[in-house]
Amino acid sequence: MLQAVSDRRVEPIVTWELADELSRVLRRPKLERYRISQANIAAVLALVAPLLPTVELDVAPRDPDDAPVVAAAIDGGADAIVTGDADLLEDAALRAALGARGIRVLTPRDLLELLR
Repeated sequence: MLQAVSDRRVEPIVTWELADELSRVLRRPKLERYRISQANIAAVLALVAPLLPTVELDVAPRDPDDAPVVAAAIDGGADAIVTGDADLLEDAALRAALGARGIRVLTPRDLLELLR
């Protein structure tokens, strides 16, 4: 997916909250097996830094921690939210509200299938 972003085949929409979360998540012990270096994390953050907007949320997700994801998708006019988060994937009301705005909620596998 990072290559697709670098190639501009996918345009990510990111918020400050998501960038902070991404930075924290990539440092989690359970991800050590992927050997994600500090340089890799810095590269990812540098890739998304120019995309960081300030957004307002008008749709309430089931999990309040997902609000930055939803806000970024709405404010950025996203075609999709790509996530493995069950709260976003299984929240039928949120998916319907996002769908009315033309925003799908996809798993990473769904996105990779669409890119093929």
